[in-house]
Amino acid sequence: MTTSEIKKLRIRQLLFLNGNLLFFLTATYILQSFIDITFSQMFIFLGMITLIQSILGWAKRNSTKSIFPVIEKVAIYEKEKMGNEWSKQRTVGSIWTLLVSSILFFNAYFHFDSGEILSIEPVFLFFLTIAILVLTNISMVIHSRKVDGAQSLADFKGYTRNSNVRAIIFGVCYVFLIFVLILSLV
Repeated sequence: MTTSEIKKLRIRQLLFLNGNLLFFLTATYILQSFIDITFSQMFIFLGMITLIQSILGWAKRNSTKSIFPVIEKVAIYEKEKMGNEWSKQRTVGSIWTLLVSSILFFNAYFHFDSGEILSIEPVFLFFLTIAILVLTNISMVIHSRKVDGAQSLADFKGYTRNSNVRAIIFGVCYVFLIFVLILSLV
């Protein structure tokens, strides 16, 4: 792949990712506006989605196939470029998704008897969306630059560990941002 083809592929990947995030966050807000959803129901639904995602990720961890052509092209390119580290990263990603699913089910259990209806304020959702988009895009750009700039497989030694440390740091920053946002809106 030429540099210009890689650049076009990365732009399409970012547009696809941002479009999906905006679509699902908008759909969530619209759905919760029309249907009374309890916190427990929301956590069960999200837990099931992430559990299915984890199982599918685990089952096809070495496959580049996707129903979305842009994702498949990125996977083929990255698998060729990263070698064994690509498979490691996919496996660890499935484990993280399973952990998130477990946390969501755990939250559903604690909210089971509350019956509290989910109600998201538009201002909170706006800032939440901005925070998600910013952190996701920063993470994606860092990953893309590392992969695209690598000259050999040796450049990826320890990459999965480093990217997980980076993900934890981004997660802590995200939690801090949400905490500050909640305090400012209360």
